Amino acid sequence: MKINKIVAVLFLISIWSIAGFAQETPSELRDLIGARGSSGETALQKRGYKFVKTTEGSDRKWSNWWKSSSKTCITVATVDGRYDSIVSSSPLDCNQNANGGGSESTGSDPSSDYSDLIGAKGSSGEAELERRGYKFIKTTEGGDRKWSNWWKASPKTCLTVATVNGRFDSIVAGSELDCKAGGNSSSGGSSAVDLKDLVGSRAAGAETEIEGRGFRNVKSNKSGSASFTFWKNDDTGQCVMMTVRNGKVSSIVKSNDPACR
Repeated sequence: MKINKIVAVLFLISIWSIAGFAQETPSELRDLIGARGSSGETALQKRGYKFVKTTEGSDRKWSNWWKSSSKTCITVATVDGRYDSIVSSSPLDCNQNANGGGSESTGSDPSSDYSDLIGAKGSSGEAELERRGYKFIKTTEGGDRKWSNWWKASPKTCLTVATVNGRFDSIVAGSELDCKAGGNSSSGGSSAVDLKDLVGSRAAGAETEIEGRGFRNVKSNKSGSASFTFWKNDDTGQCVMMTVRNGKVSSIVKSNDPACR
């Protein structure tokens, strides 16, 4: 009987300890409570934390961050764009096992390939997506944000990136149809990349941008005051001719030039 009471007491103590752990704010992070979301995320990254995931509620969102050096998982509650609370959490909340020694999943969670880019500046995030093997497909604008699609052939991942105020606000993996031509995943090609916005821009900037959208230069020539460059997109099969006059792009049109074959 006495042994049973001792076991019961020890059990309650362990429960209280866990509860206390879950509500504790790490001393190194107390100064971030009240910080703006973007500033807080930058500070967390500088202090060795890596973003894991976000869960949204009616008036707030909770994000989990993991620090591998100390095996620390935290949950940050953001309300009205500011950090409302920061508490220590179980490693399980950061997709780690109970000892913080590895992922509970098999480590094949595709979100680990891009989730850390949420909050990044648009230009930096795009450059990093390209470095990680993603290719830009298209952009759609609406209201206060724009959505861009990015495609990675292996392991066939199509991302939709929402950009707000020049920063990546969210990144989600969606249907392959969002990155395919005509909405048909069996077509084998990505949707055509729109280049109309480059007409009228300076030649040097346009060439950098067209390369960033997945095209490669296959041919160039000049006639009088005009220069002509031909560009091929291997993913979409597009071949275009860009005409430059007086240092600016005067037109971009489809081409059947043999250099694109």
